[in-house]
Amino acid sequence: MFLIFLFYMPMSFKIPALVVQEKLGTVSEVSALTGVLNLVGIPIGASFGFFFKRIHDKIFPLGFTLVSIGFFVIALAANFIMLGIGCLILGIGFGLGVPYMYNWLDWSAPQNSINLATTIVLVLVNVGCAISPMIINAITPSAKVGLLISAVFFACFAVYAILHYLRVHNKQGKGVQTN
Repeated sequence: MFLIFLFYMPMSFKIPALVVQEKLGTVSEVSALTGVLNLVGIPIGASFGFFFKRIHDKIFPLGFTLVSIGFFVIALAANFIMLGIGCLILGIGFGLGVPYMYNWLDWSAPQNSINLATTIVLVLVNVGCAISPMIINAITPSAKVGLLISAVFFACFAVYAILHYLRVHNKQGKGVQTN
């Protein structure tokens, strides 16, 4: 979760810089876009249970694949509409992926340590958010490159999510066949 938020936060401080550097729009348009991005994630996150009942743990690779695609579309946007589409994809993916990660924490932490595990994760999320601008800006001052770094991180994380999903379901499939 530390890394997820470390690489997600450039969305908030690199998109305005991207719009200015690439001349994609105005400051007021970026402000409206950021509001829309946040508003998209809220109903998706609130609908997590609905989606989880239908696609189960496929939501893990799907969510982070969408986050990765969203960052790539944003970083490579040629105009404000493409930037908006990237933000929409990013918001949907994040709204699906992050609630799954919190559920995963609940499923994997020892029963008598769930509160401690949640506290540690929340502290790491806050640290990731706090140091993200320093880390990303130390790597590059370019908004486009910073967003591409996030896209590559989430692409790697999506690959991990897909491999994890396949490994878990391969084990379950083998367990069903041997019984």
